Amino acid sequence: MRDFKMVARNAIPCWYELSWRGEGIVLRIHQDFVNEVKQFKADAPIVGHYAKEFGFSKFGHKFGENFGFEESLQFLGEANGFLEYTVPTPLVRKNTGKDCLSCDGSGKSGVFEGEECLYCDGEGKKIVYDYTEAFAVSATLTTLFEFMNFPEVETSCSLLQLMSINTVTIKGSHGGSIGGEYSREVVEWMRQRGPGEIPEMVSAMRVVWEKMDGRIMEFYEHSFRANLSNGVGWLCTDLPGDACGLHPSHNAGYGIERGTGYEFSSHNVDSPTQQLVILASLAALHDLVRRGKR
Repeated sequence: MRDFKMVARNAIPCWYELSWRGEGIVLRIHQDFVNEVKQFKADAPIVGHYAKEFGFSKFGHKFGENFGFEESLQFLGEANGFLEYTVPTPLVRKNTGKDCLSCDGSGKSGVFEGEECLYCDGEGKKIVYDYTEAFAVSATLTTLFEFMNFPEVETSCSLLQLMSINTVTIKGSHGGSIGGEYSREVVEWMRQRGPGEIPEMVSAMRVVWEKMDGRIMEFYEHSFRANLSNGVGWLCTDLPGDACGLHPSHNAGYGIERGTGYEFSSHNVDSPTQQLVILASLAALHDLVRRGKR
């Protein structure tokens, strides 16, 4: 068993990472970690909890195959010592094909002349939000991140772990919360980049939002942000919601002053859509740091 180490304070060989590839998130798990743990326990309490809570019918527990609830993480193969999985971002806003009950299919507001129906956004059809597939993805990631949080093996990877992530999967308020740690390498990259927007993070966020919501409403056009606000690596991200986003935790300033990494946490991340949008931004950030691109 290796000594207890924290990503924000110690240089640790990489055992997993998120990457932004094309227009999707890829989870990579190092082969040394997989060789040590062999496979996930299908009868683990957390699996039973989520299966009961969300009505999942199966859980793929073998690494090297489709993994997770409803086998939602698709196995892509092995590359450079990592097992790779695509993280789906399923459509949640769905058109039922039936006329909207509020406007009888007209798409017009019955209260304000010339305005669109608020219930169907002018589409004239009944719209529902179906998070069934998205909850399977979110619960799978929450289960995996918890399982991989403090590995008992130190991999032979020549790359360092750049961030650690933990997530929550619950129905309702704060049900998609995210926390974790940036390594000192990430913070140093952000410090040297200096104040301003990170457009690659914003682009990834918009892509995932549009995939899962089916559109980006004009009202939300400027709601996606990823900004370094000062010269010490203070990163804040924002996305549609009630002050929804990711920011340094309350004790992050101390870590930055010491030249280490720091903890981050979320605010009002209530849905799998918001959660996966933030994870996409972290994947894009990861790739920038890994390539040393500023």
